[in-house]
Amino acid sequence: MMDLIKRLHKPASWLLGTMAAMMALHLTLLSRTGDPELAQELFATYILLWFAVGFLVWERRHTLVLESGAIGGAIGGGLLLGLLWLSSALPTSGSFLRGFPVVMVLGLGLLASGVRGLHQYWKELCIFGLLTFNPLLKLGLDLINLPKLTANAAAFMLWYTGFDVRLDGLSLLLPTGRVDVYGACSGVSSMLQMLYIAVLFVMMFSLRSVVQQALAVLLAVLIGFLVNAARVALMAVLVAFSQKNAFDYWHTGDGSLIFAAIAVGLFGVFCWLAFLRTPPAVSDAGNPSNG
Repeated sequence: MMDLIKRLHKPASWLLGTMAAMMALHLTLLSRTGDPELAQELFATYILLWFAVGFLVWERRHTLVLESGAIGGAIGGGLLLGLLWLSSALPTSGSFLRGFPVVMVLGLGLLASGVRGLHQYWKELCIFGLLTFNPLLKLGLDLINLPKLTANAAAFMLWYTGFDVRLDGLSLLLPTGRVDVYGACSGVSSMLQMLYIAVLFVMMFSLRSVVQQALAVLLAVLIGFLVNAARVALMAVLVAFSQKNAFDYWHTGDGSLIFAAIAVGLFGVFCWLAFLRTPPAVSDAGNPSNG
């Protein structure tokens, strides 16, 4: 009991406790939003991001400088109180839900470490800040005509595997059916999700160079694109064989989440093989010079 009381007097305990409470509040707001598409898009992503941010803060809990001044404490406390006041109305705006974590980290950082110590939380601000600019990232992907690229990639996959497929604009035409590549089928959500995961990987693991970091991010986005193109190709085959229930499952049901898991798994395998795996040690017995 005495140990618990002593811990409660430590600023780090209050920092982690407040962070956990605000995290729970944010996820609750996400789960109660009236937009099912928004909730499906953001909920799983934010669970992963909150876990990663919590891990980063926990690992540095003994090295964080928790010395805040009056100005930093006042601004930080005001930001947190503002979030609580706005959250009381159960807002469903995507902009608010995306901006909540950034403002929370900013407010908590100022409250705990002041203006001078705010730089300690740059990783957490970058992680959540990237998701805040999600609409701008989507706009950038739209400028490269992503639906057309996805349709071409899916048509190539079908042709390469032996299907009689023809591409007409954004439509995949098979002898007994067709699929139009619009909206979610373009792969924007899949690519952005993989982008966030790659940024988490770069933040949590120390890679040897900027080139490796850029390679990890670019490959993650490419994997998201190709896996989504494979999903579109599969849906075209299901339409051709009149498998409506299966089509709905892979299009809007849990099947889409399976493809997301496949993309994450492929990226994880690549990162382990390319960056994280420890090269086998060369023993003295295997050294030709010692023969």
